[in-house]
Amino acid sequence: MIKKLLMILFLSTLSFGLFAEGQSESESSLLVWLPPFATGDTTDQMFWQETIAPWAEAHNVKVDVEITPWGGYEEKYLTGIASGQGPDIGYMYLEMFNDFIEMGTLEDLSGYFTEAEKAKYLYWDQGNMKGGQYALPFIVGNARLPYFNKEIFRKAGITELPQTWDDLRAAAVKIKNAGLDDVIPFGQAWADPAIGALNTLYYPYLWQAGGDIYNKAGDRVALMDNDAAVRAARFLYDMRYKYGVIPEESFSMDESTLYQEFSKGRVGIAYMDAKAGSRLTKAGVEWDFIPSFTDKTKAIWVASDSLIMNSQSKNKELAAELMKFITSSEVMAKYHTVIAQFPPITVDEAYNDNPIFEDMYSNDTEYFKTLPVAEGSFKIMDNLYKNLQLMMLDALTPEEAIKNTVDYSKSIIDSE
Repeated sequence: MIKKLLMILFLSTLSFGLFAEGQSESESSLLVWLPPFATGDTTDQMFWQETIAPWAEAHNVKVDVEITPWGGYEEKYLTGIASGQGPDIGYMYLEMFNDFIEMGTLEDLSGYFTEAEKAKYLYWDQGNMKGGQYALPFIVGNARLPYFNKEIFRKAGITELPQTWDDLRAAAVKIKNAGLDDVIPFGQAWADPAIGALNTLYYPYLWQAGGDIYNKAGDRVALMDNDAAVRAARFLYDMRYKYGVIPEESFSMDESTLYQEFSKGRVGIAYMDAKAGSRLTKAGVEWDFIPSFTDKTKAIWVASDSLIMNSQSKNKELAAELMKFITSSEVMAKYHTVIAQFPPITVDEAYNDNPIFEDMYSNDTEYFKTLPVAEGSFKIMDNLYKNLQLMMLDALTPEEAIKNTVDYSKSIIDSE
């Protein structure tokens, strides 16, 4: 029902936008919405203004860049595009794509790029979804990884990094039994308000157990197709209630708090993003990592966020040229050095991410996993997160948490 209401709102406001077209808007202006990633002295706004200015002058076009906060991110795009005030170029994560594609708000990019240009992009094919090239992969990487505090491991007498789920369980129990003051054996952030928390809390275990969120067609939730979803949920539940290595404190932590506690030396093991590695090193923490635990297989969650072009843009050719400029190796090399470290997205950019992860980004790509672009995905993932939170509070069994999500998914997909 919500989706239908949004569609009605979009169509009605689109009509208004078309009526208003040409009244006052310049035909040589572009609006760009990008999210914040900077952590140093240079802000995202400063970086993009200075970087794009020479291109804008050369093309005689006015470019406005707005840095869009993560809070209420999807809602801003829905209301902005529906009201005709959306950007010409924007940044979307995978959970957002399905509804915007179905509403016809995203431009198919394939006709704006030559075959030679497409060949330069390492992840061009990942932008092809639901029958069109609706995305230009832009931020690919920032893997979610198991981190280990080496000092805590030494104190607990652990000499080898855990590789399997059994190893992980044994190491966490060993830390717990070592009786170290104020140390959390296995840290998790179950109070994080964003459904993206599942990227560290649950999805890696689901995939490692051989399961998936949706079927390959993306039209049905596949959590009950084998025992993997329940097996992964059971593993986490047992770590909390059978082995007692996930303490009550995990239910008051978000991902930022978990990182802070890990950096203080209070957490033995935790899944965190790859960007945490550099910050931990600067904080003086002795840490190590592995790319993935192993159950039936390995699996590593990686981001695959993209640039999009608004189908309402009045300057699509210019927008495409700006997208090519933003994603050029020259701009991306500067971006990955000044703003945020990520792996290269084109074949002609050198590796500028944290050197400790270069081998993983070169040799473990077969285990990389991204989220599906599928019907109802945002609402279903949100429902899955809430059911798993109830499970970790002992209000649902692992079986009930998964079954409830699958039942909900059937009602959502069937009703849309």
